Amino acid sequence: MVLMYTPIDLPAMEYNREEFINWHESKRKRNQNLPYDDNRFIAPWMVSFAFHKDYGWCNRFLKVIPNFQHILENYIPYNDVTYVNFLEQKIHCQLHVDRGTRPEQEDEPGTYKAFMVYDKPLMYFQKKREVEDKVYIKHPNELTKWFAINNYDALHAADLPKPPDRKIIMTILGKLDKKKHHKILKRSLKKYKDYTISL
Repeated sequence: MVLMYTPIDLPAMEYNREEFINWHESKRKRNQNLPYDDNRFIAPWMVSFAFHKDYGWCNRFLKVIPNFQHILENYIPYNDVTYVNFLEQKIHCQLHVDRGTRPEQEDEPGTYKAFMVYDKPLMYFQKKREVEDKVYIKHPNELTKWFAINNYDALHAADLPKPPDRKIIMTILGKLDKKKHHKILKRSLKKYKDYTISL
């Protein structure tokens, strides 16, 4: 069994849902320049950026979530952050496995994300492409927005939200601080053991 997902014990972000959605909608653009395992994969997201190393911070975003920069710089186990962005699903997300620079096997799940808006359990894992056996992520939004996911050792996808439901996920790209990560992972697995997914 491989651990694929766990909620993460990190400080809560202070933000108003509607203010965040308004900011995201003013910044979002179609994006297809992300690495996947299948050239036929159609990226289903509109993407907005809060930070990029080449451009710096979006000042308006820092007013929408005023404690985010502090959380990123003091709690998130990443060094040399490349970007912080937000993906909103607009079409069905096909089964896929991510490509690109992955954490070491012993550091999985090693990709940190946050469900900024996640009104229904829509994301799922599936062992085999030809056998529909969906294992949905039932994230405890009332307890934490943060989660860690293994994007590489199992197929994953997401159903399309039906209005008025929405799904907007934060992704962060950076270099994993292994010592800090394992400390966070240990306490998170203890705190959220009832929500983890292993396949």
